[in-house]
Amino acid sequence: MSERKTWTPSDVVDVSGPAALLRNYLEQGYVRDCITRVAGEGRIRIAYDVGCGFGRLTPVLAEQAARVVGFEREAQLVETARRLLPNYEFIQVASLEQLPVPDHSAEFVMIFTVLQHMPDWNAEAVIEETLRVLSPGGFVLAVEETDATLEAGDAEHAEFGYTKGRSWSWYARHFEPLKLIRMAPRIIEPGYPRADVGTYMLFGPA
Repeated sequence: MSERKTWTPSDVVDVSGPAALLRNYLEQGYVRDCITRVAGEGRIRIAYDVGCGFGRLTPVLAEQAARVVGFEREAQLVETARRLLPNYEFIQVASLEQLPVPDHSAEFVMIFTVLQHMPDWNAEAVIEETLRVLSPGGFVLAVEETDATLEAGDAEHAEFGYTKGRSWSWYARHFEPLKLIRMAPRIIEPGYPRADVGTYMLFGPA
């Protein structure tokens, strides 16, 4: 038996064909709007994509950031990202709780549907690491399940597959001292089995 679930591209995006293309278009649009608003008239020096998967949203960050680094645990996903996006930087890590970068080194960090697959203690540790690498005055875009009634799988064995919704207020507390400055429902393709698939939460200086 495997020591844990190995995530594949079909786990990252659980639809294919036209539905996947539409989902990516919708998600890219909101991520682009957030980072463009943050950048303003200037250019972000460094942005991190934490839990980047195969890099499907990483290029959007590069539209406003001089340097973008994607961090991912799964070797197969990193390999795919590097093949599809050879001009971008992707780093395989053993855990998102320990990123191999200096303190306060990025002005923008994105975490897209990553924390929802972790038990509380794990998610809290990744948030703490995110705050460590964020520069003063920086911003975090977290996109996660926020239906607090949602829990699938066993938290004690989350490494084999787990999803947990947490309220937006849970995230607001754990990202302090950042302030939740913008929030919107995550919209994906019509026909998905659940109407509520999470929330875009943009955190910035208080």
